[in-house]
Amino acid sequence: MGLRTGAQYLAGLRDDRKVYLEGHLVKDVTNDPRLGTAAQSVAALYDMQHDPRYREVLTTLDPATDQRIATSYAQPRSVADVQRRGQALKLVADATYGMFGRTPDFMNLGVAALAAASEVFDNSASGRELARNVQAFYARCCREDLAMTHVQVNPQVDRSKAVFDQVKDIALKVVKETDAGFYVNGMRLVGTLAQFADEIVVMPSVVVANDASAADYAFAFTTPVAAPGVKIISRPSVVPQNAGHFLDHPLSSQYDEGDAVIVFENVFVPWERTFVYRDPVMCNAIYKKTFLSEHYSHQTMTRALAKAEFMAGLACYMAKAVKVDGFPNVQGQLAEMLIFIEMQKAMVERAEAQSGATGYGTFAPSKWPLHAAQLHFYDRYATMIDTVRTIGAGSLVGVPSYAELSGDIAPLVQEYFATSTLESGERIALMRLAADASISAFSGRQALYERYYQGDPVRKAGLLYNEYPKDALTGRIKDLLADLQAKASKA
Repeated sequence: MGLRTGAQYLAGLRDDRKVYLEGHLVKDVTNDPRLGTAAQSVAALYDMQHDPRYREVLTTLDPATDQRIATSYAQPRSVADVQRRGQALKLVADATYGMFGRTPDFMNLGVAALAAASEVFDNSASGRELARNVQAFYARCCREDLAMTHVQVNPQVDRSKAVFDQVKDIALKVVKETDAGFYVNGMRLVGTLAQFADEIVVMPSVVVANDASAADYAFAFTTPVAAPGVKIISRPSVVPQNAGHFLDHPLSSQYDEGDAVIVFENVFVPWERTFVYRDPVMCNAIYKKTFLSEHYSHQTMTRALAKAEFMAGLACYMAKAVKVDGFPNVQGQLAEMLIFIEMQKAMVERAEAQSGATGYGTFAPSKWPLHAAQLHFYDRYATMIDTVRTIGAGSLVGVPSYAELSGDIAPLVQEYFATSTLESGERIALMRLAADASISAFSGRQALYERYYQGDPVRKAGLLYNEYPKDALTGRIKDLLADLQAKASKA
């Protein structure tokens, strides 16, 4: 198939997938009023690949087939390749203002990383040679330009106990094995973009006890979203229904990417779709051995930069529009946002420039700037939201629907909602955008997502501390203390 158009992507979503939302089975995710606009947003990203303005950045030649594929599927072979990929990631992130966390390029990077390190999967305790499965899936993704979601977290029943020691055994597990494959039953979460994906990549749970009792829960495989037995149970939509006008909720209406719990009811997994099988040790090693976190974080932190730029631009525009941009306290808040943009940009660019060889013939961005950026971003993003709230103040709830400009009281709205710098329509549109970015259900989900999408930030910070190469830092203090002792002995 090659590079898909938006229309081809949407056609692929019209299958037998079982998506449940607010008490009902969704017949067609592409035209459901709560889901269809997000599907259209993803389709627009696929169309960008065919736009002459973006084609050279968003696509590249696949050396294996000499056909054009998404740049996000390319396996970088140099620092320059990583930087070129970063340009593509930024272009996609800018198209959705960083508000669409799981654009297809996120999983594209992940699958490319797994395939580059596919030899890892032949060293499994299962005794099966699974590398070829990873390579075959990657080749198919490139060839068919697929969209993917992934699930890796077990349900929270009793967080103090291991997955195999729960009172209610509802986590996804192997329940039967045959010559052709195996069957799984249970639940995984959280599948962001699941409603709009072609494939589900079931990854190892972040931490699996290295215990034989955990073997039935330790695997990695892929399955079509529409596979028999797969049920996608969606959280309630944050897309406002029966809104007066599109401009009342411009972000919510386009970028609610969906989150879901995925239930697998005796789903059959062929061996050729299996990456890891009943191997807790392998599950816990995959992320390090394949450099998966580094590649994932390249996308997420590039997207975070686009999001920070949007929020700063919005705050600066608002401040100028309501003429508070000359106030020292407001200037201080806006300066903080601008400083953060430069910090985020510097960390992403440093990660790209310090990309290193993986040992598999590929390069991966440096993890330390990316992990530092990720741990810093969620807190700064919350501050950015608060700054928009502070500047907007009562105006965030003090303007009517944009629909009033063409309604029964249009003359009154035109007269009473203008400012010295903005016509009524301009002010209402601006404040509705700001409200959607800062006080809506959509903005609340965005803040939560940034905090937890890569796991508990407290544990992530502990992991960074434990793994960071600190010997050079502490060595300087040791040498200083020895030097001071030497000087003191001579005094």
